[in-house]
This record gives sequence, C-alpha cells and structure tokens, in this order.
Amino acid sequence: MMNPQFPQPLSAMKEGVLESIIEKVPFGFSLINADYVLESANDAWLKIIQKSENEVIGKNVFDVFPEMKDLLKPILENVKETKQPFYSPEYSWKLMRQGILENVFFNFVYHPIYTDSGRFQHFACVVIEVTDLVETKNKIKNEEERLRLATESSHTATWDLNLKNSEIIHSSYLSKIFGYEDGDAISHQQMRGHLVEYDRINIVEKAYERALKTGKYKYEARIIDKKGNLKWIFTNGKIFRDEENQPIRMLGVMQDITERKTNEILLQESHHQLNTALDATKLGRFDMDYETQHKYNFSPRFLSILGYDADTENLDCKVFEKHIHPKYLKVRNEALKKAKSTGDLYYQTKIILRDGKVKWVEIYGRLLESFEGSKPYVSGTMRDITDLKEFERKIRESEQKYRFLADAIPQIVWIGESDGRLTYFNQATMDYSGKDYNTFLEGNGWLDIVHPNERDENIRLWTDSVTHKIPFSFEHRFRNKNNEYRWFLSRAAPQLDEFGNVTKWVGTSTDIDDMKKQDEHKNNFIKIANHELKTPVTTIKGYVQLLKKMRGNSDDKFLVNSLNTIENQINKLNHLMGELLDISRIESGKLPLHKGDFSLLKLVTETIEDIKAAEQSHHINFELSGAKDIEVFADKDRITQVLNNLLTNAIKYSPNSKEVNVQLFVEGNCAVVSVEDFGIGMDEPELNKIFERFYRVSGEDEVTFPGFGIGLFIVKDIVERHEGKIWVESEKQKGSKFYFSLPLLEK
Repeated sequence: MMNPQFPQPLSAMKEGVLESIIEKVPFGFSLINADYVLESANDAWLKIIQKSENEVIGKNVFDVFPEMKDLLKPILENVKETKQPFYSPEYSWKLMRQGILENVFFNFVYHPIYTDSGRFQHFACVVIEVTDLVETKNKIKNEEERLRLATESSHTATWDLNLKNSEIIHSSYLSKIFGYEDGDAISHQQMRGHLVEYDRINIVEKAYERALKTGKYKYEARIIDKKGNLKWIFTNGKIFRDEENQPIRMLGVMQDITERKTNEILLQESHHQLNTALDATKLGRFDMDYETQHKYNFSPRFLSILGYDADTENLDCKVFEKHIHPKYLKVRNEALKKAKSTGDLYYQTKIILRDGKVKWVEIYGRLLESFEGSKPYVSGTMRDITDLKEFERKIRESEQKYRFLADAIPQIVWIGESDGRLTYFNQATMDYSGKDYNTFLEGNGWLDIVHPNERDENIRLWTDSVTHKIPFSFEHRFRNKNNEYRWFLSRAAPQLDEFGNVTKWVGTSTDIDDMKKQDEHKNNFIKIANHELKTPVTTIKGYVQLLKKMRGNSDDKFLVNSLNTIENQINKLNHLMGELLDISRIESGKLPLHKGDFSLLKLVTETIEDIKAAEQSHHINFELSGAKDIEVFADKDRITQVLNNLLTNAIKYSPNSKEVNVQLFVEGNCAVVSVEDFGIGMDEPELNKIFERFYRVSGEDEVTFPGFGIGLFIVKDIVERHEGKIWVESEKQKGSKFYFSLPLLEK
C-alpha cells in the first residue's frame, strides 16, 4: 500500500503492470477525484456495490450513493485536509445476493493521492470483504460467552494453574468468590491466603498430595473473603504431566457452596433439635409403608406408649394395629384414605394395652412421595393424650354446669372473644328480647335491641375497651319483646392469660330501670325540697341580719352570740342545700358551667380572704411559685366552690392544728393548686374512697365529722369537667395535701 507521504501521479497508477494488477486483485478498488467524481473502478469494486461501470464511472459519488452523503462527505474532507487515510474496519452493509438480502462486512480504506507538487488529485478507495472473518470471530466470541454464561450461571469459576511457577489464569467469577471486583486478577498466593488455616493444612494440602498420586484434585474448604465473609468453596481439578511424567499444569473449576453447606449444617441442627423436641414433648415417632400399612423405625417412646420395652422386646411391623380399639378401626381407615388425597394423616383413637388398660393416642403424619426409586411412606408421631382427654371431659362438664347456672339466673350474661365478637348469650337474653339465639350471633344482631340513641356510644365504648383491654361499663336501654325500652347497666371484664393477652370477655347486663326511676324521683324531691326550703331559710336569714343590725352593739352578749350562731347555722344549711342540688345535677348530667378567662391568682387570694373572715381559728399561708400571674379558662364560681370546699375541709379536719398551707404553681401546661393541713389525715383504705359519694372521714375516736360526705364528690366532678385532675397525699395523724390542676389559658 502507498505511503501517503510519497504520493504517486495518476499516470503511473494507470499504466503498465500496476493497472493490470489492480484490475485483477480480489478486493475492490476505485478512484475518486477532488470533485468527488468516480474516475475508475475494478470489477471487484463494481461487483461489491452491485452496479455496472456505465452506472458509476464519470458520476458524482454522492449521486451514486445519496444515502451516504451525510456520513461520507465529512470523512473525505477530513482525509483531504489532514492527508491521513481513513480506515473503517468491519463495516456492515446490506447486500442482495442471489435474491437474498445479506448482512455483509467490509474493511474500507480512503487514501489521499497527491501530485509531486503536493496538489490533491484522488481518493483511492480500497474495499475488502471480511464477512467470513467476522463470522468466525463472532462464533469464537459466542462460544466464549456461552462458556462464560454456563459457568457463571452455575456459580462456577474456571482456573488454570502452572505448577512450575504458580502462575494462575482464572475466570472473572473466581474473583467474585474471593470477594474481589469483577475482572480483578488475583494470584495463587492470594487465594491460599484466604483459606481458613485449619482447612488449608488439613484439607487443601492433603487434597493436593492425593492429586499428585491420583491425578484428581477435589476438596471442600472454608475461606474468609476480602470483605470478611466466611464462605465454603468446592474445587475439582485435574493434573497434567509432561513427557517425563512431571506435573506441569492443573486445570479445574471452583464453586461457592456456602448456601448448600449452610443448609446442610442447619439440617443437622434441625435434626438434633427435632429429636430434642420429640423427647421433650414425649412424642413417639414411626414410619409407615402406606400400601401395606406396616410400621417400622419405631422410637423408644412410641413403644413405651404401647407398654413395651424397646431394649428387651422384639416387635413386628403390626404391633400398633394389635392394640387399636375395635370401635376406632373405621376412624383409622378413613384417616388413611384421606391422607392419600391431602398428604396429611391425623386421627385420635383409643388403644387397649396388654394389661387391659385403655389409653387415648393422637396420630399425626405426613405422606411423603417416592424419591429416587423409593416407595411412598408416612412419617409420623404418636402422642399419649389420655390426660388431655380427661381434662377436656372435665372442662365440658364444667362448661355445661356454668352454662346451666348462667341460663338459670334472670340477669343477662354474655361472652365475647378476644377481638370483641359476642359468641354467647344466656337464656335470660332470649326471654327478655323474644329473639332466637342465632339472631344474636349473626353480625351485630344484639345491637338491634339497643336504643338507637345509645348505639353509637355503645359501639365506641366497646371498641375502646377491646382495643385497650380495659373494663367496659355503660348504661343503655334495651328493647324487650313487648317493644318497651328499659334501662340496663352493662359491665364486662377481660380475662387475661399469663402474657397479658385477652382470651375472653365476660359481661353482664343488669336491669336498673326501677333504680333509674327512683333516682329520678329522688332528684325531683331534692329540687322541690331545695326550692321549698329556700323561702323560709331566706326569710329567717333576713330577720337574723335585721336583728343583728338593730342589736349589734347591745351589751347583751348572749343575744349577740345567739344571733351569730343562728346566722352561721343558716349559712351551713344553705351550703348543704346547694350541695344536694349540685349532686342531683351531676347525676342527671345537667351541672351548668359558665366558662371565661380569669386570673387564678386573684381567685385564690380572694377566696382565702373570705375564708379568713368567716373562720378565724386557723392561719392560712399562701405561696405563689415561679410565676407573676396565672390565667385559666374556666367557670370562676365553680372553681371558687372547689377551693372553698378544700379550705373548709382543711380547717374542719385539723382541729388540733392551726396552720393551713396553700400553694399555686405551674407544671407543664397546667396550673396546680395545693391545700395542705396537719390534721387527722387518712390511711390507704380511706384514700381509695375519699372521692366517693356520701363517704365521710372519721377522727381518732371514730366520731364522724359533720356533713353529707358529698363535697369532694362534687369537687372531683367539677375539676374533671374542666379536663383537670384532682389527687391527694395523706398519712394518718400527720395531715393531708390535696391538689387540683386546670389547663392553662391558651394564648
């Protein structure tokens, strides 16, 4: 091929031997002038492009090949400018040959030709077909790729070790096995360095010694890869020898068998655990030929259940069948038949021992299909369930007894599952509602008898109890068989297992309709009595105040003291009447609240001053902690009532102490008021009852202090209606400290 630095004139190219050679060479050759006109082309070139000489000679190459203009023109211009030839190896071209469109490959060369003066003259275009070469290369490449995919898809790496110099050639997958990146080359020494030391000495080196004798190199060993992971590898190789029978080369494959080895280890552990579990659960194990029903591979526990000694007695394969109770042969046969379709064998049967005793046993097995020529067989266990059967019998008897008792009582009794589904109602439910048992078990059939006004709240409270595992309590009306509604109090408590999980809900619904009506009559009576008493009490108080005004400066001390006493008693009577009215309002849910913003500090100081004016027997100390002022959104009169009650109680229950401490402070998002006395105090039982209605604390001599015992009940209700809390700390004969908290005003 011409050197582009020494171009030859065209005349030299067209004359003589050279022209004859170019015409006959087996590759395509053509000349294109500076104006891209084809001046000459040999037969091979014309045959390649499938055109005649008349179709191309003297024509612009881009008119002949218009589709190649955008691609070819920049290439030719670059060749002309740089004076460097352009090579395009293995260029694919679609050609029609013998009526078939083929994908043909060519090597193209575009070579510039210049005159002696350096003027550009021609492009010499050389085209050589390399289709066979490309196909051969592709075949080799495909074969290599198939080999690579075959080995890597089977997680197999290949290696070739020179035993003279320890140089090794390996596939890329071998690098991955040892924790390196794909394509990293690792030496034989590096590979040995990853072997676990014990395995290198006791497995790998001994395998090599055997290979020198047998020619076969095989082992399983552990490695620690580059990333610190423990792996198992399997190596299988062969040694090749020279003419003098000296080992010179070893070829082989390597696989990562970590998963298989791990499964083998887990299987061994699982077998050990299974045997341990069988011993612990006292299960007897056996295998059984499904076709003949002959048993074999009895465990000692299996034989001991049947009353045999595995160490001293030889038993045949039909030993179990000899002991089955005749009444249960049909049960066993049906279970065997079912096992053929489901794969699971399960039944319970009675067996008769040699001494005549009867036992219950439970058989469970799995039908295992044939494998590698073996026959299908059942692998199973046998369990002695005699005690369990006796326990179940006692439970059934107990359940029947308690269901009878539940049906015998007039109160409604119901049972729910852990998820809240009601699954049992006693006979009283059916008698009251007039419905049949199944109606109550279908969906929320029981909800149909609940008054529509209480259904949503009923569902909300029940769902809350089930979700949080807390007792359920709700007053609602049930419709009876005469379509009349009566009030019931429903209560339910969860039964918990040792882990705190709900197993059952046991509930009762008690008819409280008469009691509700009596409460309503009582509340109406209190309201009427309160109203009727107000007029005479107010009149008496007015006359007392008038007499005090007229005789307040009298020298008659008896008269003055008598008037003061009468006024104090009237005030106490007014207070008691107000409490009775409040408690009736609380029970009916009609205690009014008129909330507004106010200073709690101002309320506390004013209430203390009012108490001091009326009760001069005690000194009240007040402390404000950590704030200049504290504001709340509440009913001012009701909070005054709360504080007034706590202060008068502190004075009343500390007759032998003259100090009462009041503190106001902020804790979190709440304002807290505490009232502390140093009086009679309370013990633990009293603390649990102090906020109950009508409960009254007794002193040292067990003399009960005066009052209805409803003040703290009202106080607790008022505080809780404000979303606050009330609590107490107390110790007998050392005093009590009451606290109540209210949410701070949001600004």
